[in-house]
Amino acid sequence: MRKFKYRSLFILAIVIALSIIAGCGNQKQQMDTADSAENKITVIDDLNRSVFIDKYPKKIVALSPSFLEILSEVDAELIGRPSSKSNVPENFKAIEEVGAVYQINIEKVVGLQPDLVIAYEGMHNKFIPILESNHIPVIVLKMKTYEDVIDKIQSLGKVVGNEAKGQALVEKMQKEVKNIVDKVPKESKRVAILHSTAKSVTVELDSSIAGSTAKMLGFKNVATGSKALESDPDSTPYSLEKLVESNPEVIFVVTMGELEAIKKRMLEDVESNPAWNSLEAVKNKKIYFLPQELFLLNPSIHYPEAVHRMAKLVYPEVFMNGE
Repeated sequence: MRKFKYRSLFILAIVIALSIIAGCGNQKQQMDTADSAENKITVIDDLNRSVFIDKYPKKIVALSPSFLEILSEVDAELIGRPSSKSNVPENFKAIEEVGAVYQINIEKVVGLQPDLVIAYEGMHNKFIPILESNHIPVIVLKMKTYEDVIDKIQSLGKVVGNEAKGQALVEKMQKEVKNIVDKVPKESKRVAILHSTAKSVTVELDSSIAGSTAKMLGFKNVATGSKALESDPDSTPYSLEKLVESNPEVIFVVTMGELEAIKKRMLEDVESNPAWNSLEAVKNKKIYFLPQELFLLNPSIHYPEAVHRMAKLVYPEVFMNGE
């Protein structure tokens, strides 16, 4: 009886010991899972998608030149970028190219096996299913207005683990913009922003690059509140009748295509149509063609330069001597 009791106690001790070992094993597994979870972050992109990505990704592919200078400023590690003649930082020039922004070679992107793809909203949405089916995380970002740029600098700084650098850049840009805006006379100039190509003309809204810049300077966009085009949420249809009715004091022109050809055609239209000559902006020779590198393409970290350029066109006497 005593022998059986001892044997029972011995077996019970073994069972308890094994239970403790098993428990330790389970605890270790939970800690690994927690550690793995800590190495991931959730990003909510501009399509309101929750995307689970590696914390501090090391193999990033950017599909738009608009992101490159921001990514360079926050020391992101790129393995792929779009082909572009402008907005490519020196440290990214040798990076593998994946096609022009409108003609991305998605097979090449997949072949690079990135741990994060950064796509431009409205331009690269079609690639989401392909990337997701290949288990490649993709965040889709919008970057048009100054507020968009500030937000993306902060967000991408966090994503790559360099939040401090991103914040420092934001503060620098905000200070530069404030210095410019503070010098602008406190009056509300009526402005019209035309978007002109070789074939068509539309009018830009506040959500466009030039519209955002004009709003920051306190100008009144005569198209504010107009219904946007279905094909372009940043523009509204052009109407000379409405332009005459609103009678802008200044007309800005954003061009897409050969600048000189568009400029020549537009000035010929102005000279040949009496309605144009009734506009205050035309009478006072206040029609300004904006540089494409700042107002057609997103100026990114150069937004303060875009603000300065527009302010100087309207108030050259205020911004003399490079101010």
